[in-house]
Amino acid sequence: MKKWLSLPLVILALSACATTAVEEKSSTEVQAQVQTVKPELILGEEVPVYPGFKFVPAKSFTYESGNIKVGRLLFRGRAPIKEVVNYYKEILPQQGWEPVAISVYGNQATLTYVMPDKTLQIQATKGFTETTIIIQIGPRGELTTPKD
Repeated sequence: MKKWLSLPLVILALSACATTAVEEKSSTEVQAQVQTVKPELILGEEVPVYPGFKFVPAKSFTYESGNIKVGRLLFRGRAPIKEVVNYYKEILPQQGWEPVAISVYGNQATLTYVMPDKTLQIQATKGFTETTIIIQIGPRGELTTPKD
């Protein structure tokens, strides 16, 4: 009877060790990503990040080829949606961004801005414990309206 009781304890102890090893590897991988993917490379000084928000490299993407830069960067922190929206509505025009559309509905907001050669979209979503901000930037396309 004691043999059967000790077997689950041994299995539990071994599985706990395996979980710790996996968590340590994930932490090391995330640290390596933080060193190679930096939001400043794609955003420059043109797009500020809401104060106190942390960059999440595992959920972010950047691409650069020649003079084309494209990025989708995710940040997490704590702030009400209205404060995030007001921050970007105040600061982006000061940096040359022209507002195209601003939509706030409940716990979500989408802000779209343009420069002559760039498009910027900021999505903010308030979750249960934190707010997520996704900043997407890329080249501005030309309008393709039919010519008469």
